[in-house]
Amino acid sequence: MTIDHRKVVALATYESPFVKRINNIDDYQVTTTVTRFTKSVWLENQTDISYNIAIASDGVSFTLRSTGTVNYTVDWGDGNSETSTSNTLAHTYASSGAYTVKITSNSDTYRPYYNNSGDEDQITSIVVGTDDSSIFSNSLLTAFNGAQNMTNYSQWRSASSAVTVFRDTWKNCSGLTSFPLIDTSSGIDFLSTWQFCSGLTGSFPLIDTSNGTDFGSTWNGCSGITTFPALNTSSGTLFIYTWFNCSGLTSFPSINSSSGTNFNGAWRNCTGLTSFPIIDTSSGTNFSSTWHGCSGLTSFPSINLSSATTFDSAWRNCTSLTTFPSNQFDTTANLTAMAFHNAFTNCALTTQSIENILTSLDTNGQSNITLSLSSGTNAGKTTWTSAANTAYNNLVAKGWTITYNN
Repeated sequence: MTIDHRKVVALATYESPFVKRINNIDDYQVTTTVTRFTKSVWLENQTDISYNIAIASDGVSFTLRSTGTVNYTVDWGDGNSETSTSNTLAHTYASSGAYTVKITSNSDTYRPYYNNSGDEDQITSIVVGTDDSSIFSNSLLTAFNGAQNMTNYSQWRSASSAVTVFRDTWKNCSGLTSFPLIDTSSGIDFLSTWQFCSGLTGSFPLIDTSNGTDFGSTWNGCSGITTFPALNTSSGTLFIYTWFNCSGLTSFPSINSSSGTNFNGAWRNCTGLTSFPIIDTSSGTNFSSTWHGCSGLTSFPSINLSSATTFDSAWRNCTSLTTFPSNQFDTTANLTAMAFHNAFTNCALTTQSIENILTSLDTNGQSNITLSLSSGTNAGKTTWTSAANTAYNNLVAKGWTITYNN
């Protein structure tokens, strides 16, 4: 059996001190039963973390950045090495060129922490060559944030299995075109994890997000992703700007969002979406700008909005949206005074859709709220049905301020 160890780093999983299993490697014809390969064989020539870097000119330095208590040995790739306990360690290269910096932790944990410092700009690729989850411990907070020139990231899947905080980890890594299937099963905080990874294309991997609670801006600005998996987001409460500007998405799965309370800007400017699935939004309170700018949507499904307090700009600039269901707002929580400010501004609602909205709000019974049905190609008031006009008059009598097209 011949195996390219560089590929195995990203695809193998470690099960016991003496047993390995390879997942989804279609290219290999495996005819030998693997039972007693040690870690050193399977991680041949791999260190805990390797950075491939580009040194632009003679006399330029590269700085390692980490956080927490560390003790590590670094091979700088130019014949020099040293052991350090410093979180910030610089090395000057005599000559320009490409180098591989290898880090071996002497105390189990080594957590990178570049935090958009500028030093990460020299990194062109990263390999995490250990399957030991103690390497990152429980946090990858802003570890590789800003590594815009990194085109490849690979790791043993289990190296991240203990990490609970993935906040800003790969934020601004705009050079990445794909991302590996890693173990994120302990992850709770996914705030801005892949934000502005605009180079990611195609499908995003089906990672384990079942314990995640904060998905704020997680994939914000990932405009090249075209397909998104049905991730387990059942524990998620915050979906603030989660998929904002994911303009490449043409469809979206029916995810479990039953615990979600704040959907502010969640799918804003997802201009490629032509339809939206029925998802569980029964716990949602904030729907400000949730679908703002989804200009490809032509219709909207009937979803549970019974806990909602605001829809400010929720469907604003959905310029192709013609069809909106009935009874959507029959029951809500106590609405804010600006609950429907710009909610349907610049849409293309038909007379029936406007009737559905107005009659539902009239049924709701709340008073002194602002509603916008103006701009775009929304049906003018002169075309409204008798039921729509009756509901409009009832709402005005309750103190509503409603703008509309003539």
